[in-house]
Amino acid sequence: MIQNEYGFGRMVFPIFFVLLLVCLPVAGLMSPEEWRMTAPGKFSTLSAEEVASIAEPLVDNGTYPSLVIILEDRNGSALYTFGMANRATGQAPDNRTTFEVGSVSKTFTGLLLADAELRGVINLSLPIQTYVPEGVTVPSWQGREITLSDLATHTSALPNVPDDFYRYQKESDPIETQAESTFRGYEEIPADLVYAWLSNLTLTRSPGDDWEYSNAGTAIAGDIVARVQNRTYPELVNERILTPLGMKSTAAGWNPELLERSAVGYRGYAPDHDEGMIIRYNEFWTPAAGIISDADDMAAYLALQLGFLDVPEELRKAVNLSHDPRTIRSTEEVDLWQSLFWDTFETEGIPQTHLKAGETNRFMADIAFVKDEGIGVVVLSNVAYFSDTHVESDVAIPLIRLMLEKR
Repeated sequence: MIQNEYGFGRMVFPIFFVLLLVCLPVAGLMSPEEWRMTAPGKFSTLSAEEVASIAEPLVDNGTYPSLVIILEDRNGSALYTFGMANRATGQAPDNRTTFEVGSVSKTFTGLLLADAELRGVINLSLPIQTYVPEGVTVPSWQGREITLSDLATHTSALPNVPDDFYRYQKESDPIETQAESTFRGYEEIPADLVYAWLSNLTLTRSPGDDWEYSNAGTAIAGDIVARVQNRTYPELVNERILTPLGMKSTAAGWNPELLERSAVGYRGYAPDHDEGMIIRYNEFWTPAAGIISDADDMAAYLALQLGFLDVPEELRKAVNLSHDPRTIRSTEEVDLWQSLFWDTFETEGIPQTHLKAGETNRFMADIAFVKDEGIGVVVLSNVAYFSDTHVESDVAIPLIRLMLEKR
């Protein structure tokens, strides 16, 4: 492999020279530790005033209690914070304030799937019947079975969640509380009940055809990729992603230390925008929306996506595979594809962009980047709306547009 990669043909080199080549870092790239130490403050594409022109009005008018923005280009990174992590105390967010990243968690799951496929652990093209627990019968449509790729592109024909999620609603509660109550399913409904639901489900169309968002499909994909490696999902995330990147303030689920540093999350969908309840996603549902992180760690995660970091080759290849568009979602107005849980689009004035929005019952997050241009953004906020109001459209995409204009 060394000979082919470096173009040495059949020439024989001393073993110490081969080892030296293997151990050398990729030219121009930094280790995650070096990036963390040297990148902050060196982002140069936008000025602080330009960032504030987009973020400050949204905080000042009360749309977002706080905004934490990480920006990166090939020169480095920058962190900008606005508003309050806790309205009661007036505490401002900082680089170590923790947030739920919601469905941005799915990109971690997609990366684990890509990594496992490259190592021969799974095959994304195989039916998931191959991998589910014994006794589970996965539904199919006229002989077309659900594959792992179908799950990772939201074309599995599975509903978003089982109907059991709605059993936590009480008609006597206000509508906003009923909406929030469904999130308890992520905490209380275990894997065995989901697999029982799957075994009794009748599909209404063929897998692989139409796009329909499915948290259940994501959770099943995350459970499978961990199960076949005899790991729990939190163990696998830590082993394959967090440890190589030094992401010590990120976890698959809340722990006491991260909870102590958490912003207070608010219900923008409630009349008084009060505090939301803390949902501790159980191990099965965590692959869909249960990752917790802070700005420092998400900066490293963004740098990984942009290809700025010197990481093990298998991780680099897995990142690239996770970005590859796999199915077309739309060609009207915007060319939109689905990668492994990444939304990938291209439109006039914006080259191919990868992004993923997240929202829980009390937090929002977004990550977006244009790899060919070497620019990217992460936005974190401590409010949820369940509507068109989202940091992706309000903050992330406007910043991407502005960075492209400046470049």
